[in-house]
Amino acid sequence: MHRTKLITLVVTIMTALGSSAFADGVSPWLPAPGAGFINLSYVSQNANQFYVQDNLRGTPPQNAVPDGKGPNLGQHTVWLNGMYGWSDAIAIDFRVGAARSYASAGPTGGRNKYGGVTDSNIGVTWRIVDELVKPSLPSLALRGGAIIEGSYTPGYINSIGDGASGLEASALAGKWLTDWLAISGEVGYRVRDEDVPSDLFVNVSGGVLVDNIGLSVNYKLVDAQSGLQIGVPPFTPGGRVFPKVEEDIQFLSGTVSLNVTDQTNLALSYGEVIDGRNTSKSKVFSVTMGYLFDTTL
Repeated sequence: MHRTKLITLVVTIMTALGSSAFADGVSPWLPAPGAGFINLSYVSQNANQFYVQDNLRGTPPQNAVPDGKGPNLGQHTVWLNGMYGWSDAIAIDFRVGAARSYASAGPTGGRNKYGGVTDSNIGVTWRIVDELVKPSLPSLALRGGAIIEGSYTPGYINSIGDGASGLEASALAGKWLTDWLAISGEVGYRVRDEDVPSDLFVNVSGGVLVDNIGLSVNYKLVDAQSGLQIGVPPFTPGGRVFPKVEEDIQFLSGTVSLNVTDQTNLALSYGEVIDGRNTSKSKVFSVTMGYLFDTTL
């Protein structure tokens, strides 16, 4: 398997992982030393249903009506993420963005709005096994990352984030099953300050690359290990306690990408929250432009 083709599929999978509205994801396949990629994404998410504990209801203030539909919760985000090959076995990745959220009858209805810089994430991935060197094995890697709190108003149902910094660690694996089909997975754990519950997270992706077209299907699980339950004391809606709730998310998405040139990539992604606890049932659309670079050329 030629490394250029491998990294092209990495960009396709990272497009879906890096541009979604939910937990981050990286790849066990690393760029060559001095090479890498950058993705610029626009993400739009909205919801008019909400999981109160694990019961799907309308969004507040109509969430007392089972299966009812309430006002929109939405967010528009611009993400910049990428990866750089520091050495043959080590790569550095980052993710940062700016967002604006709303809770209203529509994007211009304006009951309350918040804007600011998102939480940032920077990480280092160490590849333990390279399947290009040992074809009988999958590519295996370990990653450690830091979460840096952004600048926004936390604590509300439509806040941009939880307003907390932290650390995360994960194990990654990936394998080319054929010359055009690959799968990858990540399992990790995230801890944050400000009494935000710790998360177990899982990312699973499958991707195909035929000529200059890439397709990927992606599943994400975020499982909070503790936290308050909405509607159950000591939860108090007016107390800006949403970062402290137990928020679980299962998110399924698909991505179609086109390699416009050997260095540029365009992609469209769509996904939905398929199950959850204390979270909005969001629908997420994104468009991404990716760029491959090599500083050694």
